[in-house]
Amino acid sequence: MAYRYSPPVIALAFLTIALVAAGRAQQSPVVPAFGRDTVLVWRILNQGDTSEFVVRVAEFLPDRFVEWENATTQGTIFMPNRALLSAKIFVNASLFEAGVDTRGKDKTTLWLSRKIYRDLKDKKRLKISLDGIDSWMTWEGTDQISIDVNRVAISLPVIKVKDDRGSERAFLDSEDNPLMARHSIRAFTQTLASITTDKANTLRWIKGKKLINPH
Repeated sequence: MAYRYSPPVIALAFLTIALVAAGRAQQSPVVPAFGRDTVLVWRILNQGDTSEFVVRVAEFLPDRFVEWENATTQGTIFMPNRALLSAKIFVNASLFEAGVDTRGKDKTTLWLSRKIYRDLKDKKRLKISLDGIDSWMTWEGTDQISIDVNRVAISLPVIKVKDDRGSERAFLDSEDNPLMARHSIRAFTQTLASITTDKANTLRWIKGKKLINPH
């Protein structure tokens, strides 16, 4: 027997499908594309003292050119595309020199290279150079972290890793943007608090010739 549905029933069915799709979309938030003027803010807790660490993006791809600042100083970092794709070296602090424009020729900071990200997901345990010392980085699973993205708190998926010196880190679970969302070791914790991609003219020090030709 063939059934015939009235227009209101059909409309209700489409509405139900749309609401289900919307619910799924909310469960799988997508980080807006990073580009010039993206601002990243981490909150730092160090032995009871709190502070902020800010990074502003001048160029995200194909190379990465950023300026950074904390409460006392600032600098810039340039990472070429080849490092973003295939670097086997990850550093915490060596590229952050006060008042200096540094270049990560064969290393990355804040972001894993695509190679390290892929190898961690595939192999679960990986030997890399960490701050100039050969270290094992081990996959610890996945999680969610709440971050304010353009002033709205959303939960983003992260991968968790641990190294053999006791540091624990979480990176956005994104091959194109494996940004460090959390780093903790002993009494030090650095947590990504906000991502802003919808404001213009955020850069403070990367201007003029430096902005036009960072290479």
